[in-house]
Amino acid sequence: MKITRILATVPLLSFLVTLEAASCPRPAAQSPSDLDTVRVFLVAGQSNAEGADSPASGTVSLPTFQGALAPQKVRFWYETNFTDNIMTSGGWIPLQPELQRQIFGPEITFAREVMRKSRGPVAIIKSTCGGTNLAVDWDPGNPSGQRMYERTITLMQTALADLTSEGIDWRLEGVLWQQGENDMLNSTYVNEYGMRLSALMDRFRADLGTPRLQWYVGETSFKGIWGIDFRSNMQILRSQQLVAIAADPFAQFVPTSHLAFLINYGQSQPHYHFGPEGQLQLGEAYAAAYLQNIGVDQSHGSEPFCCGTPADPGSTVRVFVLAGQRSMEGEQAYVAEIEDHPEFAALVDPQHDVLYRYRLGGGAHTATDWAPLGPADYLETFGPELSFGATVSGALDDPVAILKVTDGAAFLEDWLSSSPNASRPQYADAVSFIQAALADLRADGLNPVLEAVVWLPGEHDAWWGPFRNQYAANLTTLVSSLRSDLSAPGLEWWVAELSDNLMWGAAKLDALDAQIQSVANADPLLWFVDTDAVPVAAQSPTFGTAGVLHLGELMADAYLNQP
Repeated sequence: MKITRILATVPLLSFLVTLEAASCPRPAAQSPSDLDTVRVFLVAGQSNAEGADSPASGTVSLPTFQGALAPQKVRFWYETNFTDNIMTSGGWIPLQPELQRQIFGPEITFAREVMRKSRGPVAIIKSTCGGTNLAVDWDPGNPSGQRMYERTITLMQTALADLTSEGIDWRLEGVLWQQGENDMLNSTYVNEYGMRLSALMDRFRADLGTPRLQWYVGETSFKGIWGIDFRSNMQILRSQQLVAIAADPFAQFVPTSHLAFLINYGQSQPHYHFGPEGQLQLGEAYAAAYLQNIGVDQSHGSEPFCCGTPADPGSTVRVFVLAGQRSMEGEQAYVAEIEDHPEFAALVDPQHDVLYRYRLGGGAHTATDWAPLGPADYLETFGPELSFGATVSGALDDPVAILKVTDGAAFLEDWLSSSPNASRPQYADAVSFIQAALADLRADGLNPVLEAVVWLPGEHDAWWGPFRNQYAANLTTLVSSLRSDLSAPGLEWWVAELSDNLMWGAAKLDALDAQIQSVANADPLLWFVDTDAVPVAAQSPTFGTAGVLHLGELMADAYLNQP
């Protein structure tokens, strides 16, 4: 599909430097000659670029981001607002949370990661306004509403001119764009989003004299409320973003639905914003995309086995598939807190007697080979696989292997082989992942046997009535399809409930449990696992560190003690 480019004829800002055209579609790697040049990034968009519901105080309990909000040796100039009350730094200041409201966006950890892993100074210009849309507020061809395009260009002109007046060499390095929620709510706007995004990117480059300016376009997270009640429009928005990016050699999509997302911020429903943890992860996601473009290796290595694969040639390997959504993935279960629980403290180290392979975040992070079971290099979180693997392997004579397949933003509908409601289809890739992992074991001379699927339901399935009420039918379909496509007609399933102590509401959770129990009653190879004894924080959306550790052990015990 060809995207029409809309370019208005306007004078270029005379003080800006025009980048020299080049054939390379990505930023060049750093060279010693430009390490004194300040790399300037623009952070732009609506509330999730601004940092709504991300107070600095919200990071106190996050073990993986202690000290992240301390002022950095990075220049920062911002103008932000939700309505007409514009907040501004009034000039260049050290990078830190917004002075007036003490909120922050992805710029904090973006700059931190870029400074850690590349050489040369960084400056951030931030221009955001919550609740703005691309169709009206950011439209460069027909300024209206908040007139964000004009405001942003003026802000950039002022900030960059200040650098020039100080004799500082600089170059525009990239735009971090996080926006789309408000366009998604309008059936006309959402279907025109790709065209408008292309027009905005082109107009910025033309007006700034930077024809190769890289844009990093952040996905609108499916974990938000729109990923539930406006799911079809979310699909359209994402496809519009991807079409625009595919047509632009200097634009890149940044997945975000695997990142943490704020839940129940003063309401009994999933919410609208990333929140403090999600914003800090979002900045790192943008940084990873940029660093990859300038040649900094972003690959994740696997821990090698200390003494070779823990299975002799020809031996049977019992393979367990651990799958599901948010709590199975391990959101809010932190590796740094495992040592706070002495009985599980050893789980921070690799378990060299258990094989492990994973596909996390709907494919956002995938291991391509078998490695010892241990915390994955993924958001510094973990799931029930650690305690499950330790418990099962300690009780069985045969070697144990664990395949973890998760997507915290998916519904059960997304896991079906065919579903009109699937926005994040998981089934085909999950089956291929499992089959490839089993094939690798066979290639190593082993005999893998699919022992069981351990399934943890999705939190949004519990909350959203239309999907909750179809859970039994959809689970039955999934179980049948996997048994067939994996050629394992006797494959056992162990389905754990979401704890009644979680914030999704006792009545809704009971209704979901009834759906699962009805499947268990009809399927002699599927068991329902009660989790009420698992410790969880009151009104927590997920099991958390202690809960996940006990959950894995509980599910392993359920399997080992089956009648």
